[in-house]
Amino acid sequence: KEALAEARKYIGAQSIPSAAMPVVMDKAAMRTMLATFAGVFSAEAAQKGLSLLGGKEGGNVAASTVTIWDDPSDGLGLAGMPFDGEGVPTQKKAVVENGKLNTLLYTLKSAKKAGKNTTGNAARASYMSTVGTAPTNFYIAPGKNTVEQLYQMAGNGVRIDELMGTHAGANPISGDFSLSCKGMKIENGKLTGPVEQITVSGNFYKLLEGIRAVGDDLWFGFPGVCSVGSPSVLVEGLSIAGK
Repeated sequence: KEALAEARKYIGAQSIPSAAMPVVMDKAAMRTMLATFAGVFSAEAAQKGLSLLGGKEGGNVAASTVTIWDDPSDGLGLAGMPFDGEGVPTQKKAVVENGKLNTLLYTLKSAKKAGKNTTGNAARASYMSTVGTAPTNFYIAPGKNTVEQLYQMAGNGVRIDELMGTHAGANPISGDFSLSCKGMKIENGKLTGPVEQITVSGNFYKLLEGIRAVGDDLWFGFPGVCSVGSPSVLVEGLSIAGK
């Protein structure tokens, strides 16, 4: 029934005029966005100049509405583990708390280089693999707003349900993205019709800063090395290219 409803809702979908507008990122779309850019929270990546979060620990990197957890014990995700790839006990931590970057994700090597303690985020695909850095259950904490309230706060804009082309249209170093997407039009705080053949453009770091409100519908996708989740979020002023 869910698959049928998902297919039927896009019948008659059309493009919309290009503009900068409020965007409600559906939980699945925002989960894709967070998973695509999760690597920027790696201390090793920051030390190599592959993340713009280097040197920003203790500073604000997102809106005050945003808290991002890395929680190996969380029953919501499927990547819980008592020890990381180096045998270090894992720990729950707010990587971003009310917009402030509390910590990057460290292994023993990157922690020693920074003069810090490891956060227990060493990862390896097998015992033969080299050690990398990865979160465990990594997710944006849900807020108190229903998705209907997010639509009302948006007023006129678009809800993005699905992002496509993240392998080619997202730069994990600069944070820039330009991605094909589809969703639903929002008019006067309500969904009014399906939208396709549009592209959303922006920057992941600026997107985090522009999150105005967070929904209560936290959802986790299929896990890989880590399990990433997100609720729906309302973002101000993303660029939508259409007709």
